[in-house]
Amino acid sequence: MENQRRKFMKNSLKYTMGFSLASTIPSFIFSSCKQKLKDLNLKISLQAYSFAPLLMSGKFDIMDFPEIVRNTYGLNGAEYWSIAFMNKEKDKNFISELNKKSEDLGISNTIILVDDINIQTMEQGPSLASLKKEERTKAIEYHKHWIEVASKINCHSIRVNLKSDVGSEEDILETSGESISKLAEYGSSYGVSTIVENHGGLTGNAKWLVKLIKDINSDFVGTLPDFGNNGFCMKRERLDLSNLTKPCDQQYDKYEGVKELLPFAKGISAKSHEFDDKGNDINTDFKKMINIIKESSYEGYIAIEYEGGMLNLFGGKGNYLAPHEGVIATKTLLEKLI
Repeated sequence: MENQRRKFMKNSLKYTMGFSLASTIPSFIFSSCKQKLKDLNLKISLQAYSFAPLLMSGKFDIMDFPEIVRNTYGLNGAEYWSIAFMNKEKDKNFISELNKKSEDLGISNTIILVDDINIQTMEQGPSLASLKKEERTKAIEYHKHWIEVASKINCHSIRVNLKSDVGSEEDILETSGESISKLAEYGSSYGVSTIVENHGGLTGNAKWLVKLIKDINSDFVGTLPDFGNNGFCMKRERLDLSNLTKPCDQQYDKYEGVKELLPFAKGISAKSHEFDDKGNDINTDFKKMINIIKESSYEGYIAIEYEGGMLNLFGGKGNYLAPHEGVIATKTLLEKLI
């Protein structure tokens, strides 16, 4: 199963990336997506990862993303995914054009989610939390590059994951602190922050992550609370492509976790998966989450990050919507609550 999925991903990436998402969506539903949001302190943005299945089948081009955000969904906040750049971030003309397109459409580019993954083999690069200094150095240099890219398209932050499969809590706290501190120092000259997502493992323990942020004590460091169950799963059997929905062995209360991370938040991920017949996400009480956010001091964007499409593609057992419909469902739910 895993070999078949990897072969599919490898072959699908051979196609030209010039298709626009808009061309795959019936025009009659555009009008329902273009409602203007009220002028509130909380705004809705869109994370490009929501369209990961389309990227893998050659039907999503990151150059089209600002137009998709504005014209398809009626939003003005764009959150990017490093994988979707397909190495084009090294092309100065490409980056300049992407930034101009965003400015012309009145789009606020916010954050780049940075993943160091070989999308053809699914092998992960060195971790910022590694106990091996050589690996940490490579990871730091990799993320510095994305700080530079973020500054060129006027994003305020990069969003990073701390993979922490090996080592004690204290050791990983020390190595992660070293890496994130160096990125904060580097990012300060670009005006770009490094924000840590709760992404399972030790970062799924909100108290551990808060301690990390407090220990670093930099204006250019923060958190990115993620609504998803996986983000607050502190212990589980290792996920793989054949099963992205393995049960969690040790789950942190995600509502308490979001509350604890919010004082340091520079972004929020409204992770969504499945919806009931009333339009509510069946895994997360969005109303409860939004109330927690409203009671905090957080102001800024809440990013739609629909993951159901990827779960459907790689073996998840559920009634998942296609990417576009999933984004619409999440947007409708957020608008109702904000």
